[in-house]
Amino acid sequence: MKLLRTALVAVAAGFLFQQIGMFLPWLLGPMIALLLLRQFTEMEFYWPKVFRAIGLVLLGIMIGASFTRESVLLMWVDLPYMLFMTVSVIIAALLFGLLFSRMANESLQTSLLGSMPGGLSQMVLISEEVDNANVTVVSVMQTFRIFLVVTIVPLLTTFFVGREASQIATETAFSFSPPAFLVAVALGIFAYLLMKKFSFPAKELLAPVLVMAIVQSVTGTTLIEMPEILVILAQLLVGAHLGLQMEKLRENMSMRLAFAIVVNNVLLIAFTVFIAYILAALLPEYLFLDFFLSAAPGGMAEMGITALAAGADVALITSFHLFRLFFILLLAAPLVAYMLKKLDAKTGN
Repeated sequence: MKLLRTALVAVAAGFLFQQIGMFLPWLLGPMIALLLLRQFTEMEFYWPKVFRAIGLVLLGIMIGASFTRESVLLMWVDLPYMLFMTVSVIIAALLFGLLFSRMANESLQTSLLGSMPGGLSQMVLISEEVDNANVTVVSVMQTFRIFLVVTIVPLLTTFFVGREASQIATETAFSFSPPAFLVAVALGIFAYLLMKKFSFPAKELLAPVLVMAIVQSVTGTTLIEMPEILVILAQLLVGAHLGLQMEKLRENMSMRLAFAIVVNNVLLIAFTVFIAYILAALLPEYLFLDFFLSAAPGGMAEMGITALAAGADVALITSFHLFRLFFILLLAAPLVAYMLKKLDAKTGN
C-alpha cells in the first residue's frame, strides 16, 4: 500500500509539473511532492532501494551514451581546467563553511564537513570519525544542499543558451554494435562489483558511465539509444528517492540553521557562476551553460539529467564531475579530515 501510494504521488506530481511547463518535471515533481508530504503530513511512503539503483543505471547509460572518441580525447586537453575548477570550488566551499560556522554557531569541524561538496554518505562517514563534528548537522547540511541545488540550478539553466536538439542528435548518431554491447555489459558488471568491493559512491551510475565512455571511444560506435519513456522513468525513480531521502529534515532544522544553509549554498552557486564565466571567456568554443553545470555543487546524476534536458555538453559536464568526485574522495576529503583530527588533538577533544 505504501509503495503504491508513493508511486501514484510521484507519477501525479511529475504529470502536473509537465502540464504547467516546469523544467525537469519528472525529477522535480516527485521530489518536491514527496518531500512536502513527508514533512507536513502523517502519510507513510516507501521506495525500495532497487528502484533508485535502476534509475541510476538508466541515467548512467544515458550519460555514457554521450561520450564519443573525440570527447574522451578532449578530456585530456581539459584536465588543467578541471583541476582549476575543482580546486576553486572546494576552496570556496571551505571558506563559506567558515562563514557558516559563525552564522549557525556550529563547530568548525561540522561546518567544513557539511559545506564540502563530496556527497552525503561520504561526508557523514568522515564526520563520524571527527570528534567535534555534529553528524546530524552535517547530514542535514548535505541533504538540504541536494534539495537547493537540484531546484535552483535547473531553474537557472532555463536562462542560459543550450544546444538545439538537432545539434545534439548529430553529435551522438546511433549505430548499434552487438559485440561491443556485450563487451560493455560484461565490463559494466565487473566495474560494478569492483566499486562495490571498495564501497565507492553511486556505483550504479558510475559503472555504466565509465564503461560506455571507454567502449564507445575505443570502438567509435554508440552502444544504445534510450527511448523517451525510459528517460522519464529514470527521472521519476531518482526524483522519488531524493524526496524521501530528506526524512525528518524538519525536526532537525532550526530557522537559524536553515538560513545559514541557504546563504551557504546560494553563495556557492553564485561562485560557480563566476568560475563558469571565467572558463567560458578562456574557452569560447564551449557554452557558458557547459561550465556552469560542470561547476555546480550537485551530484553527477542530477547535473547529468539537467544537462540532457538543457542541451549542454553532457560528456564534458560528466568529465568535470568525475574528476571532482575522484579528487575529493581520494585527496581533498581525507586531507580535510586529517587536518580536523589534528585540530581536535590540539584542542584536547
